[in-house]
Amino acid sequence: MISVKEYEKTLKGKQVLKNINLTFEEGGLYLLKGHNGCGKTMLLRAICGLIAPSHGEVVCDEMYDFGVVIENPSFIDNETAFYNLKYLADINKKIGKEQIEEYLKLFHLFDSRNKKVKSFSLGMKQRLGIAQAVMEDPDVVLLDEPFNALDEESYDIVFEHLIQLRDRGKIVIVAAHAVDKERQECFDEVIEMNDGALKTS
Repeated sequence: MISVKEYEKTLKGKQVLKNINLTFEEGGLYLLKGHNGCGKTMLLRAICGLIAPSHGEVVCDEMYDFGVVIENPSFIDNETAFYNLKYLADINKKIGKEQIEEYLKLFHLFDSRNKKVKSFSLGMKQRLGIAQAVMEDPDVVLLDEPFNALDEESYDIVFEHLIQLRDRGKIVIVAAHAVDKERQECFDEVIEMNDGALKTS
């Protein structure tokens, strides 16, 4: 479980997160919803420790491994898709070539594995970013606008995998400004944000 307790963050004199209190359970799929600039991305940064609080805290029950895509995925554009994933996998040495290829196949990138990332469309880069976030089977997956630039088929593939991760006991948190009603109903909790705070109905 991850608990966000009275979390506040001030940057350059502006309060970007305001008294956030949330709990994220294992085996939960969560949607952070709201317009651009409402604080979704900043909250994801807070949850995985990329920023420190001005007040409050984030408490994790366990030492979780995080898989994260926040804002635009960063890759070595002059290298291939496979090289990029292998380069990242070599850091922790948890997975090898076979697992990398499995995720390239899962996200329909296997046929483009030897192409340089600079030749990829935005949707392909998005899928590659999601692949790198989930390929090492992290305990917690944080995805910032993962459905941007995806066609319907890719959207379905990504969404189905998020549901599978939830069903395997992961904590999955997705920040998105818009999700269609049918898919929104698949989330265990929808959390709306506005101006750095949780929106109350």
